[in-house]
Amino acid sequence: MIIIRKTKISDIKVLAGIYKKTYDATHNNESWNLTQAKALLEFYLKTKTFIGFTAIYDGKICGAFFSYIKPWWDGKHLAEGEIFVDPKYQGKKIGTQLYLVMMKSAMKKGCVIHEFLAYKKPGLWYEKIGFKPTKLIHMSGNIERVIKLILK
Repeated sequence: MIIIRKTKISDIKVLAGIYKKTYDATHNNESWNLTQAKALLEFYLKTKTFIGFTAIYDGKICGAFFSYIKPWWDGKHLAEGEIFVDPKYQGKKIGTQLYLVMMKSAMKKGCVIHEFLAYKKPGLWYEKIGFKPTKLIHMSGNIERVIKLILK
């Protein structure tokens, strides 16, 4: 049985381990350690407009969805976010249930859009449930290198 509830501060340590395990299993060249994963989840938790839900399956914490709300020109957006489910619990509709609970909560808070970046594998799942890629591209740069190039 899947239970979805609001995230508690006491969930963070367990969720950090699940986050690391989930990203280790995706082989997307991100290498998280427990300290970094915990810091990211605590960042979300401390954000003023944080929304977070934890999934429990057969009495065990197995995943979560963290996000926050930001104002935008066309209304409130559910911004970015981290949805992750322990690989041994994937395929049981836990992610789908987390997503539904998050979207219903975001709507109640006045959100009109959910925007985020996704790797190809979860991106295909998002397309399946109605999302479409945008014309935006993801940009990333090493700050030190950017400064050196600007000053060249």
